[in-house]
Amino acid sequence: MGFLRQFLRHPQQLWLRRVNFQVHLWTGVILAIYVTLIGFSGSILVFGDELARLFDPSPWPAMNANGQTADVAVVLRDLRSRYPGMHIISVMGPTAAEPVFLSVLQRHRRITVASNPVTGQVMGEVPRRRSRLEWIYELHENLLARRTGRVVNGVGAMALLLLALTGVVNWWPGIQNWRRAMSVDFRRKWKRINFDLHSAVGFWGLVFVSLWAISGIYFAWPDKVLEYIDRLSPVVNALPPPVRVAPEIEAAPLDFDAILRKAYAVDPGTKWKGVIFPGARRSPLEMLMSRAPGIGRDYEDTLYFNPYNGEYITTWQYGVNKSFGDWFIWLQIPLHFGTHWGLGIKCLWAALGLALPLLAVTGLLMYWNRVLGRRWKQLRKASVGPFTGAKKSAP
Repeated sequence: MGFLRQFLRHPQQLWLRRVNFQVHLWTGVILAIYVTLIGFSGSILVFGDELARLFDPSPWPAMNANGQTADVAVVLRDLRSRYPGMHIISVMGPTAAEPVFLSVLQRHRRITVASNPVTGQVMGEVPRRRSRLEWIYELHENLLARRTGRVVNGVGAMALLLLALTGVVNWWPGIQNWRRAMSVDFRRKWKRINFDLHSAVGFWGLVFVSLWAISGIYFAWPDKVLEYIDRLSPVVNALPPPVRVAPEIEAAPLDFDAILRKAYAVDPGTKWKGVIFPGARRSPLEMLMSRAPGIGRDYEDTLYFNPYNGEYITTWQYGVNKSFGDWFIWLQIPLHFGTHWGLGIKCLWAALGLALPLLAVTGLLMYWNRVLGRRWKQLRKASVGPFTGAKKSAP
């Protein structure tokens, strides 16, 4: 019988499949605690924005009921008046989550300042506060160990991908039983139900677990992954362009209103979202324009201007993907976090995240039922065997 035919009909008899089983088993045992923590924390963070609004509400209440927003130039003038000598790093417009202008300024220290969305007047510094979800983000992203934890997460993601690939080989029960392996028969005994749960959940979650593993590798080593993807398909528009300007010793004061008018002329149909001022002499001024409502930088255009003469340089449209490489890089965040397509997808991603601890628990129970439980019984029997049935001898 050929290898392929035997794999299709009687895969359990293949020695290569038995080796695959051992690799899957021991990788799963080693990663059990890790995937449980990652699965639970990831499911929680799918609803990170909702939980943040619940536990850490904005200190600034909604105050723009009429929908009119102050001109950003007014905001800038008041900031310069109230904080002379401080460098304005950025100004972001009001949003549903933060209904005020938020500006970041720095001199000897960095502060965030809130401005009234209607009058543009400074309301005060935003108090520094530690989010109740911050440690969960740090656990999920960096294992509470910063860059070292991020690298460990990358190694864990590679091991998770190995688990997924070896798992699908183990899952294949033969061409006569493959339909049964996709479901759970709750009429059977608990050991069989546990086996069916591990098999069925592993099958239905295979694609998602693999995608999470790939994105985890990308988050750990983005430059290396980007370099490799660029060889397969050029990354054209997924990353911002390296814009630099020639510094000038003498330059007229920056006319922000003129640049804003030019931004609307260059990028019609958009709405001003924020501005990032140059952080170095060769850095451009970045005007952020929103094409449509979205999460993070979705549907965001970045218009680059020369800060010395106000000339328009170029536009970077985030999310306008022009190659497979662009799509691959852009999809890592939405596919990993599940926060880009509404509440239904969030609920699905949160439920799928719980599949990881479920697979860990059911896998460990299977190992106990097949190996450890039997050895435990043998050890107990061996420890009490010599004394069983012993009788006292007469004096």
